[in-house]
Amino acid sequence: MKLFGKKTQTKQIGIHEVYVFYPYNFDDVQYAIDTLAQGTPLVISFTKTDDKNMQRFLDFLSGAIYAIKGRVVQLAKRDFLFVPQYVEVLFEE
Repeated sequence: MKLFGKKTQTKQIGIHEVYVFYPYNFDDVQYAIDTLAQGTPLVISFTKTDDKNMQRFLDFLSGAIYAIKGRVVQLAKRDFLFVPQYVEVLFEE
């Protein structure tokens, strides 16, 4: 492919996957932590989780994301994005 005009550069950041996870109960928390520990961003939707287990899950994952110097972003009322340290989250309106 030939480009005309201004030269462009792209930078690949190396992330090829983002997992989307629908936990049912607190026993599913280990999967989420293992995924984050491997450096994979994770969207967790608590639409199939009751309020009590959702809060326990978030409390536990907040400690895990802190330990790996990551970040959590609330996307919707029951949807959250958890990202490892070197993943930048950009929002466009």
